[in-house]
Amino acid sequence: MNAFRTILVLLLLTVGKINAQSSDNKLIQKGWNELIKDNENKAYQYFWEANEKARKEKNSKDIAESYFYLGICSYGSSLEKGLQFATKSLNEYHNLEKTDKEKATIGRYKCLQLISTIYSRQKKYDDALRLSKEVIVELENKDDSSGTLGLAYNSLGSIYELQNKDEEAQKYYRLALTEFEKAKNIAYLPTSYCKLGELFKKKKQKAISFTYFKKALDLAEKTENKQAQIMALIALGKWHLDFEQNFTLAENYCNNARIIAIGLSDKLFEIKSIETLIDIKKNQNNFKEVSQLQSEIIMLKDSFYSAEKQQIEKSLEVQFEVSEKNRKLKLISAEKEVTKLTNYLLISVLAILITVFSFLFFFLKRINKRDKQLLAAKEELVVLMEEQKLLKEQQFQNDLEHKESQLSAITIQMLEKNELLDEIKTILNKKEPNAETELKKLVSKYTIQDNNWKDFDNYFESVNKNFYTRLKQKYPDISNNDLKICALIKLNLSIKEMASILNISPDSVKTARHRLRKKLQLNTEENLTDFILSV
Repeated sequence: MNAFRTILVLLLLTVGKINAQSSDNKLIQKGWNELIKDNENKAYQYFWEANEKARKEKNSKDIAESYFYLGICSYGSSLEKGLQFATKSLNEYHNLEKTDKEKATIGRYKCLQLISTIYSRQKKYDDALRLSKEVIVELENKDDSSGTLGLAYNSLGSIYELQNKDEEAQKYYRLALTEFEKAKNIAYLPTSYCKLGELFKKKKQKAISFTYFKKALDLAEKTENKQAQIMALIALGKWHLDFEQNFTLAENYCNNARIIAIGLSDKLFEIKSIETLIDIKKNQNNFKEVSQLQSEIIMLKDSFYSAEKQQIEKSLEVQFEVSEKNRKLKLISAEKEVTKLTNYLLISVLAILITVFSFLFFFLKRINKRDKQLLAAKEELVVLMEEQKLLKEQQFQNDLEHKESQLSAITIQMLEKNELLDEIKTILNKKEPNAETELKKLVSKYTIQDNNWKDFDNYFESVNKNFYTRLKQKYPDISNNDLKICALIKLNLSIKEMASILNISPDSVKTARHRLRKKLQLNTEENLTDFILSV
């Protein structure tokens, strides 16, 4: 049974080696390099780190692959843990079917074969047989470069051999050998040669069995496959013991196997070599050495199971260390994220503040510019209004001067007209009396015309606004003739000029002025001209 277990381990490690070499995951490659050196703790750590990294990156392929190698690394010390990892790998490969069906299919059958090997170790031969057959049905007509099909053939051969179905076992061992030779997978061949050698040895076919054992040893030495070397050396030792009764040569083979096995961490190989030495010593009736070797086996088995326990504990420690490492990394990542978020918020706030202040600056600058423009516009408007006011005042002054000149012109015209009429009267005085009377009447009738006074009043009112109105409001008894006297006084005309315009005598003007003083209720000391000019 130990031989069967050892062969299964050897086969599974071989397929793992080929698959690890084809993996593009550096952590898995490092892990496998440590495992084939029997540094199982380091190997487990690399596989676990590969799994953590793959899960963090959500890489389904690497998650499945890392679980597969964790299963290979674990099941030697804990079948349950190995089965647990193999099942997880199987589930991950199932998820991978959506994105990479080919790799998912190959991975699935690798996992099934690993589970089959574990079942065989648990003596669940029917389940192991079923799984290996399923692998064969799916892969036997396909190009399998992973070596899984050859392993399935070997598993079936081993199970049938345990069941003493030698013909069936030989059939599947040969199929495995053919598969390995076809794929040129020399790593598998020593085990297959040993298997076939054992079957032919059972059939007492001495030469054929020796040939297979020798082929296995030569190939194992060529490939430096220590586990295969041990198996081949033990097989040759048993062959010389059973067929030749050559105890010395048999013992030499087994001692060489033991020397190689001492350097391996898997003590099953050393136990197997010692068990073969015990058989040799029993045949020699050397029971003292048999007892001594059995004591060594007991110690080895104790240390082996202790090592298994330590391996389990170490695996848990590695998981804890890796988990702690990942936890710390997550904390650091979280702190970095918080710092990054804080920096982002600060930068955002700073950017918002800069934007707001920039907006306010440009807004205030724009308002200031607008205020300056408004102030300049107001100043320009004030200047324009001042200019317009000056223009209006100038225009008003011009109009006033124009109207005053027109008023003066009318006044002078009236004065000259009346003077002319006076001269006509003087001339007419020298002519006949009848004509003279008629001419005087005619001249008197048309001396002052209403239109002339109307024009005079219009111009006078335009220069002296509401002059007549104010006088009438303040002195209701004042007559139109009195208003004419007031207007002529306002123009600062002399009594003679006033008499000429009104076509009356200077005495009549004086009398009219006297009556006007009374109506204006002026005292004796008040000057009429000054009063009229002040209105």
